[in-house]
Amino acid sequence: MKMPKSRPRPPRPDRRRCIRGSFSWIDHRFLREGFDQGLTRLEKLLYFVLVAVSNQDGVSFYSDARLAELLDIRFPHELEAARNELVVRDLIAYADGIYQVLDLPACSPRKTRDASSPLPDQASPSGSSLPPLRRTALREAAADLESVKQLLERWGWGRK
Repeated sequence: MKMPKSRPRPPRPDRRRCIRGSFSWIDHRFLREGFDQGLTRLEKLLYFVLVAVSNQDGVSFYSDARLAELLDIRFPHELEAARNELVVRDLIAYADGIYQVLDLPACSPRKTRDASSPLPDQASPSGSSLPPLRRTALREAAADLESVKQLLERWGWGRK
């Protein structure tokens, strides 16, 4: 299939997006250059929500409680883990309850991988050399186990 030489016309030109009183965008490099690879669903959603609610400096004043509500997060450790992963990957900064979506790093994960270097976030505490998808699955499983543990504690299981 050939790509059109001119830009395609939008199906609804009367409904073109424009910025009105708010400001946000997602850099195409986030997907094109692989900054999303290895992120869990929650980590991606948190990133996208922070992009959507941030100002022109990338700063968001949304509280963790509000973010947890928006993202349907039950346990604080889930938001904390997602936030920590985005900070480690240098996608956001977080200090004193303030989030900032950062300009994407100059070197993309794909270029880093092509140079045979590990992704910046991929070093596990044990120094594991598991592939990114495997590490992501392990992170999700650990978060799920912690959620089950907290539910059981809430329901009174395990108390003597």
